Amino acid sequence: MKKLANIDLKLLQLFDEICQTRNLSRAAENLNLTQPAVSLALGRLRQHFGDPLFVRVGGKMVPTPIAEQLHELVAHAIALLEATIAYQPRFDPAGDSRLFRIAMTDVGQIVVLPHILNTFRDVAPHIQVDVITITNEIAGQLQHGDVDLALGFVPDLDGRYIQQKLFEDGFSCLVREGHPRVKDVLTVQSFQDEEHVIVKTSGTGHLIIEHNLQQRGLHRKVGVQVPNFIGVATVVDSSNLIATLPGRAAQLLARAHGVRAMKLPVDMPLYSVRQSWHERMQHDPAHKWLHTKVAEIFNSG
Repeated sequence: MKKLANIDLKLLQLFDEICQTRNLSRAAENLNLTQPAVSLALGRLRQHFGDPLFVRVGGKMVPTPIAEQLHELVAHAIALLEATIAYQPRFDPAGDSRLFRIAMTDVGQIVVLPHILNTFRDVAPHIQVDVITITNEIAGQLQHGDVDLALGFVPDLDGRYIQQKLFEDGFSCLVREGHPRVKDVLTVQSFQDEEHVIVKTSGTGHLIIEHNLQQRGLHRKVGVQVPNFIGVATVVDSSNLIATLPGRAAQLLARAHGVRAMKLPVDMPLYSVRQSWHERMQHDPAHKWLHTKVAEIFNSG
């Protein structure tokens, strides 16, 4: 019988990292290890399991069949070990001063963030929040603990993640007051004749607008491209450009900037705004409080 003492958390993390990256140098960099340390650790793993585990094919380290079978078990073991190490028997939101790292889209910063900060001010006044922008790297950031929670339009995450719907949203169009051509109703013709503020980004949430417009045969004339939605209302207010954006954000920006949020000339499907976290944080008291509190904010209206 092989002894458990032969394997520790760092060895399991290295195995998992190599399975994901298929590259020893990248695995070493991600885990802050030297190349000799990685080679030594991989040797211990190979000896323990009696298998090469990874073989070099071209420029990649390809898992053997045994390594592929082990990967799911190892990932689950890492999650359990990390949860055990991070476990705290209690969490006192009124007195705790920890930092929560929350990833959001720019629309989430407009719609979701103010509700969270107002709630935390009342029930957890010492809690700090570090907001970062959601990118296509969000799955890895959640898995490695670089981000505690992701909020916004987040595509389905494959693997050991939990996602919870907070609310559904649609789309509206922002138009400045006194626009010379767009009056009480936005028509298909005027939507396509007017120049638009286009959000151009590689982020996760913005492409849904373009995809749905194209499916409905709507094409936008590009007046200007901006990197996010946060400055859109200012551009619309100072020009004859119009902009399409999520409905809740459009209503908030309309009130704040004196522009109009108008109904689109065609029906578009709703989409879900969700919060997402890694399963290893599911039972951590602090993180459980965090995602439970966020759900309460939006389930209560």
